[in-house]
Amino acid sequence: MADIVLINPRFDVSYWGLEHALPFLGKRANMPVAEFNTRNTRSALNTLIVVANMEGDLMGNLHLSRRNLMLNRQIGDGRSEAIALSNLGVAWLELGDLEAASRDSEAALQMLRTNGDRVIEGATLCNMSDVALMRGDAASALTLARSALDILVSTKARDRELDAWLKLGQAELALGRFDAAEKSFEQMRQQALALESAWRYDALAGLARIALAQGDDAKALRHLEVVLAHSAAGGTLDGTVKPRLIELTCHNALARARDVGATAWLKRAHDALRTQATTIDDLDLRRSFLENIPYHREIVAIAEASTAAD
Repeated sequence: MADIVLINPRFDVSYWGLEHALPFLGKRANMPVAEFNTRNTRSALNTLIVVANMEGDLMGNLHLSRRNLMLNRQIGDGRSEAIALSNLGVAWLELGDLEAASRDSEAALQMLRTNGDRVIEGATLCNMSDVALMRGDAASALTLARSALDILVSTKARDRELDAWLKLGQAELALGRFDAAEKSFEQMRQQALALESAWRYDALAGLARIALAQGDDAKALRHLEVVLAHSAAGGTLDGTVKPRLIELTCHNALARARDVGATAWLKRAHDALRTQATTIDDLDLRRSFLENIPYHREIVAIAEASTAAD
């Protein structure tokens, strides 16, 4: 990966939140002032947000997303402001701050419906569906997911459509509508395969969770065969939507089958969760990250129970 080079002496690193990016950029350099204009700043922020996401830097992503929103508001770019606000909603959600995620996603949705950016509108509805589900409102999550799917199918945004199928499957499963949930996750799996997307592992984990909910442990393990084989061959879950949920699903299915491999999957999920939690320097956000995201909470509970049993 090429080095990303920053910054002219008159460019305020802290003001733009870029100090949160410097640890993983590892570079600092001078540029002529004229070359680092508003367009360059927005481009740099967007690039750094992508890098923060790739690195799993939740706090860096949050700070950079806030600065990006502020910049777009300052220059009066309503369309980019709405997209930045939607992205900020995602950043809050990943940290488990469901109130902030709901607030910013709903505000973004209103702006997006005004400026006509239908694809991002659909993506925002997916985010809102996730928030609703984490709050225990599966009926609203289902309604939001259906609206997202309608938009993303009509706009032919096939990569974004995968997320809508995921949210739809999750909501249907939470409502106990197993047949409908299975159709959603299977549709997601087929499209992910066609797009050569790692999200196929999320779809398979979703199908396994349906089988577990129905008490069909053997079927759950059949759905997970590809995931387990991929991991055994040294594959990672990079590029998936919810790697911790996939790991938890593998643990639960193997534990139900009394397979000794269950312990390794729990350790993998718990270690990754704790490592990421230590990077969250805001204690309230660290708590929400561990407690407000249901599958994070479940991983911690199972790990603690296992430790206590030992």
